[in-house]
Amino acid sequence: MKKNLSKAAASILAAAMVVGTAACGSSTNADTGSGQTAQGSGEDGVTTDNITLTYWHYEDETTINILAEKFMEKYPNITVETKVISDMSTDLSAAAAAGQFPDVFVGTDSDTALANMYWADITDYYNNDPETANLMATINEYGIGMFDTDVRYAVPAWYQPSAIFIDRNVINKLNLEMPRTDWTWDEMIQLIKDATVDDRTGMKYYGLGYYNRLDSLYGIAACSPEERALKGEFGFDGTDFDLSYWATGEQQFSDLKLGGYVAPQQNTQAMEDWSGDWSTWFGATGHVAVFSEGFWSYQNLWNTEIDGQSYQDYYGLDIVPYVTPNVVDEKEHNVIANMYMGGVSTSCEHPYEAYLLLKFMTFGVDGWNARLDIYEDESITNESGVALKHANMPVPMTLDEGVWTRYRALFPTVTSEDGSVDYWDDYFASITRPVAYGWYSIAGYWNFCDQYFNSIGIHDLVDAGTAKAADYADEATRQANYYHAEAMISYFGPSGYDVLSEEDLAAYQAVVDSFAQ
Repeated sequence: MKKNLSKAAASILAAAMVVGTAACGSSTNADTGSGQTAQGSGEDGVTTDNITLTYWHYEDETTINILAEKFMEKYPNITVETKVISDMSTDLSAAAAAGQFPDVFVGTDSDTALANMYWADITDYYNNDPETANLMATINEYGIGMFDTDVRYAVPAWYQPSAIFIDRNVINKLNLEMPRTDWTWDEMIQLIKDATVDDRTGMKYYGLGYYNRLDSLYGIAACSPEERALKGEFGFDGTDFDLSYWATGEQQFSDLKLGGYVAPQQNTQAMEDWSGDWSTWFGATGHVAVFSEGFWSYQNLWNTEIDGQSYQDYYGLDIVPYVTPNVVDEKEHNVIANMYMGGVSTSCEHPYEAYLLLKFMTFGVDGWNARLDIYEDESITNESGVALKHANMPVPMTLDEGVWTRYRALFPTVTSEDGSVDYWDDYFASITRPVAYGWYSIAGYWNFCDQYFNSIGIHDLVDAGTAKAADYADEATRQANYYHAEAMISYFGPSGYDVLSEEDLAAYQAVVDSFAQ
């Protein structure tokens, strides 16, 4: 699935957008793009001309529109126009063809943006911005948004970590003990097994219910940095993949399913047979101990009311958050996360101002304080009548203490019975080393998934017990390394951004050539 746009074509596209109307503002005095003050700029380097910037995104529309107003209050000469993206590839392709490409956009599929050279180099802006030194450590340590090059094309723009939830009522009913909040992977697996109880006299208790498969979580938590510093899914270390880590987690998860430890999925006959309701979510049954869910489950569990009762009270739940456990017993470890990537478009006439807009909307302290003003006021709702803190609110990536004090206050205090543990405090303390899912951060990841991994249905084969994950590990590693190397050459080689060294090009080409033999 080759999506590369040649450099020549990209240059023509960029020129067409600059000439075209509406895309990047009306001023003819464009920023130099080098971080220097352009003609018509103030002492802070920001243009004094009246310009328009466009910002495309995936967030709650009301939240982003209010944030845009806050940005325009800070920069009165800049008008911001926003749009919610429906389909990234379709919307951006149509915008490029019409010469109306957004100045800033947030994407969920980095392959599309990189293959078409939609994102500009923002390295100088980012590296000279003091706030970027106070972001969650892995963003700079792993170069998240640099795609294993020396150039920054994007920043993590929206962050929600994975989350495990435990129903304390189930643990109490089964006379089990709550695990420590800095638990290990083996301790989680043992709890899942211990909490699966079927005495044939009533509704079965399951140890695990899931939205996120455990193999994805295991692939990040699998080992210590000394062994192999994992920067991405499938054992990716920034250079190549090792799917032996994935295979271990995949097989563990499959064995749990085959062993009867995993609750049925929603909208299945198995769910109806167990709960009596085809459409029931496993978490609402009061008969599942451990949830492998997304952070967004907070909105469902703490915001929803049914017949005047809270969701948890109505269903008899007592849910507390836990970090995804690490395989090795380390308190500070990586956690897999949804991290949309945002960048400035290559066609933008005002890249510095666009970078400031990107920063304000995503990781900047001023932007986050503006967000918190919005989230703290529950009278501000979206079109669905939902208070904006419950409208899929992200997690700050800045480590600014003031921001985090205000953000933490948005969540309830949920303590252990003896008061020694505050579950939300411990959870937030454990999510400061995010690692993005592969489609956000690894070149060629989706090509590998589409053309190999998903096409042969590995999950279904292993889950059904008709194959072992380990049988696929070597070939899947070979395939993943090929698709990654091919993408790195295509996106960042001579026909793309052209930022790879001769040594890097030769190394990636060797992987491609070896695959063809």
